[in-house]
Amino acid sequence: MSRYFPFVFTIVVVSCVNPRPATAQENAGLRAVADMYWDLTMERYPMRATEIGDYRFNDRLDDVTDRARLRWRNKLNNTLRELRVLNAAALSEEDRFTKKLLERAIRDDILRLSCMKHMMPLDPLNGIHIQFPLLLTSQPFRNEKDFRDYISRLRAFPRLVTNTITNMRKAASTDIVSPRVLVEKIIPQVRTHIVRNVRSSEFFKPASDLTKLPTDVRPAIENEITGAIESEVIPAYLQLLAFLEDEYLPACRDTVGIGALRGGDKVYDALAYLNTTVHLSVSEIHELGLSEVNRIRGEMALVQDQIGFDGSLDEFLKHMRTDAKYRFNSPEELVSAADHFLQRTKPLLPKLFGKLPEADCVMKEIEAFRAKSSPVAYYNPTPEDGSRPGYYYINTYAPQERLRFTLEALTYHEAVPGHHLQFALDRENKNIPKFRRHGNFTAYVEGWALYTEKLGYEIGGYRTPELRFGQLTFEMWRACRLVVDTGMHVMDWTRQQAIDYMEKNTSLALLDINSEVDRYISWPGQALAYKIGELRILEMRRTAEEALGNRFDLRSFHDAMLQEGAMPIDMLEKRMNKWIEMQ
Repeated sequence: MSRYFPFVFTIVVVSCVNPRPATAQENAGLRAVADMYWDLTMERYPMRATEIGDYRFNDRLDDVTDRARLRWRNKLNNTLRELRVLNAAALSEEDRFTKKLLERAIRDDILRLSCMKHMMPLDPLNGIHIQFPLLLTSQPFRNEKDFRDYISRLRAFPRLVTNTITNMRKAASTDIVSPRVLVEKIIPQVRTHIVRNVRSSEFFKPASDLTKLPTDVRPAIENEITGAIESEVIPAYLQLLAFLEDEYLPACRDTVGIGALRGGDKVYDALAYLNTTVHLSVSEIHELGLSEVNRIRGEMALVQDQIGFDGSLDEFLKHMRTDAKYRFNSPEELVSAADHFLQRTKPLLPKLFGKLPEADCVMKEIEAFRAKSSPVAYYNPTPEDGSRPGYYYINTYAPQERLRFTLEALTYHEAVPGHHLQFALDRENKNIPKFRRHGNFTAYVEGWALYTEKLGYEIGGYRTPELRFGQLTFEMWRACRLVVDTGMHVMDWTRQQAIDYMEKNTSLALLDINSEVDRYISWPGQALAYKIGELRILEMRRTAEEALGNRFDLRSFHDAMLQEGAMPIDMLEKRMNKWIEMQ
């Protein structure tokens, strides 16, 4: 994919989004603090650094010890002090914005340290048992050093497992344990990596192709990888499995909400704020969800009339979920259908944007070792060096349970024009500092992706009532999240109550509903970000359209939305109001 400037007028409008490119390069002091924060973050999270494309720490794994967390807190506080002594009056307007955003990012990092994640670090979607094999997606294997870095990581895995178990034991001694339903899903994921034949291990794959290495070092590298898997990795997984089965699972709780734990209500409030980036009470969020569910049910009823289904709306939802004609027959058919929407949409993007990323977005199947407990799809960004495209990951497990009519909306959200444009443009934007190029304020990121599902209507998508119903199904899915996430974590809802509510109000496959509910249990508050972010972005667009009238240009609006990287929704609203004034 290449940058596209359709005609001169668009260039002029886009160039007016901001009179000067946003940059932290004007002030040396701010640049130094921003760079220091980024370097400290990459050193603290070397596995994330590799995923991003920063390969300085490729021989390390994350340090999850109490001592490392304390050091990290101290470094954050020191960085915050360095930032606050900078004289804001001496900074340009753009540098003042960068300073404010950096302070917000650091304060959020400090707040996350109090949110119990290290006490319950494993879930079916995340944790060392998942993150470690996923390094193979981003770990480079270009030369002998790269392979030796990988071997160092293989050898370091037992220490990471031991420290993780130590954290979980310490938390369990204070009655802070994970829900049983999650750990029951984690155990088979761990068992997947306990193999008798090392060559069948996920971790052996790099050793199966050593053609980039000189012939004289290939045997040694293969032997070292084999030995590390056999003597370090598999025993570590065995240790983790024994701990989970024999010690941790019997101590797990039957409740699912974080509010059931001592101090859990306050943790949920913090997580809700970190993900939505705005201050809303739990009751406000819950009521907003109920309101949106009612509104969308009305729109679904209209589509039901277009399809011509006789019966109640509840019966229609069940029909759309269960009718075999709306399911896939094979993984290959599912991938082909998703790729069709991806390839059809790419040429249409200039209708919505004046600036497109250079990086491409391609299909990739979710790996078998984690597919059963994974979501229906997700996006994996391109690394900063552009060495690979962005991945539109699709789940092909149990294709007969996957719905055809939701696939178009799913592709808009996870690939284009959703996450791919957002992340790829950020990675390629050298005018903003790295912490902004890789920002991940959830309401901005997921609110944008949910907003783009509606953009399908503006490029000739959703050509059948069934596909339009699919868009409404996905919107309803995100509205239901506001209800069930707050319900489970604060209002004592059971897992089954959440499943029943999702089943009543969406046509998602039951397989996806179960996986989704377990995801909300795993990541308290994360699911709130989508609908709240989308609603705020829709309001920003309405404000711009009303203020600018026939001067409103959709492509310029979208370019302005994506120009400066992820940020909290309240800060984005101020930036977009300024953009309106400048038009």
